[in-house]
Amino acid sequence: MKRLADFTIFVAVVKAGTLSEASKALDLSVASVSKYVSRIERQLGIRLLVRSSRGLKLTDEGRDLYENVERLMGELDTVVAKVSQAGQHPQGTLRIASSIGLGRKHIVPLVGEFSERYPELSVQLNFGELDPSTSSHLVDVAIVLGEPQDSSMVARRLMSNPCVLCASPDYLARHPAPREPRDLQRHDCLILDCPGAVKDQWVLEDAAGKRHTVRVRGGLITDNSETLREWVLEGRGIALKSLSDIQSQLDNGELVRLLPEYRAPDLDFYMVYAGRELIPAKTRAFVDFIEENADRLEQAG
Repeated sequence: MKRLADFTIFVAVVKAGTLSEASKALDLSVASVSKYVSRIERQLGIRLLVRSSRGLKLTDEGRDLYENVERLMGELDTVVAKVSQAGQHPQGTLRIASSIGLGRKHIVPLVGEFSERYPELSVQLNFGELDPSTSSHLVDVAIVLGEPQDSSMVARRLMSNPCVLCASPDYLARHPAPREPRDLQRHDCLILDCPGAVKDQWVLEDAAGKRHTVRVRGGLITDNSETLREWVLEGRGIALKSLSDIQSQLDNGELVRLLPEYRAPDLDFYMVYAGRELIPAKTRAFVDFIEENADRLEQAG
């Protein structure tokens, strides 16, 4: 950075024609300006300017340096202007990550509409469970299960996501249905192991508001909610699933709700992005768009 400042002063001196005029343009003393120029000459080991009573004259080496530095500074100005514009107008590539179940059902249509609104912006939508606190360099916006604990991330609640315990009739034909939370310890429980999920520690609340924490066990663990749904439909165990994800299966009898008198935790969905200030225009535009259409997310659920 010091060398960049020196070269900036050198270019200003050449353009001004004299040290005194350069000092006025730079708001520095003549002695300071002369010191900067002399430092560059010492560092390069060559004279750049010939000083005389009539002004300054560039040596051949000085002229070569001046022309190249001025060109590089012009390119730098172009880059800075481009970056500054990116903070004001959506451009470039917006990278979005969402869980598969939520993304296909809720996010895909909205991303398509957003792309139509901002045709100059490329949108990349990836599916998969991720931890935004460790993946903020990979995506601009993440739609995640549960509220992240990282205070450096901005987390905005998108939609409620009530969960229920369920199993298939086939599984229940082979294993008596649990009558109380502790009975779950004797069952094969299907575990969702991803950021925001309750994993193997299920907390159920009774009508009196008492919380019952049960550490469950099972031979099948996944980080994918759709895989979990397939397993429970195949009769491989009891699952704690988003109600919106299995409502149709509950309605047609493919799945049975268990312990309905107990309330399972809500694992709401959040929109997460890095930083609270100086947010890129592309990120800000998508966040605003999703918030404008938040009611559609709830209705679709």
